[in-house]
Amino acid sequence: MNLRPASFALIAAVALGACGGDGTGSNSADTTAVPAVPDATADSTIDAAGPARVVISRSRFDNVELRVAPGTTVVFENTDAFAHTITSTDASPIPFDSGGLGQDETFEFTFDEAGEYPYFCQIHPTMRAVVIVG
Repeated sequence: MNLRPASFALIAAVALGACGGDGTGSNSADTTAVPAVPDATADSTIDAAGPARVVISRSRFDNVELRVAPGTTVVFENTDAFAHTITSTDASPIPFDSGGLGQDETFEFTFDEAGEYPYFCQIHPTMRAVVIVG
């Protein structure tokens, strides 16, 4: 069988993806190399020109610390096959809650004022992250 390098890379990525994490729902970095899923410990800075995104995959928020400018709308997208929520903690200056989001559903929230907005998943409370507006 003649495999091209691109085919080999695809097969390797699929094989590694099947080895998933421990399923505990924690946001600790996973050592499995899956190119389609961003590093769970990454942080990003987004300007107010367009919406920022947080993707939920493998029971993790892909950005545990997202930095945005005031007035930025953040789109949260659940790509897992089961429900999650985007729920502010008591430490958040403004409360927000998505309710249950099924697979491929999104929730948008505009962060108008500077501050730190910690949030978590009510269904899986170990899933935690923060949006920092400044």
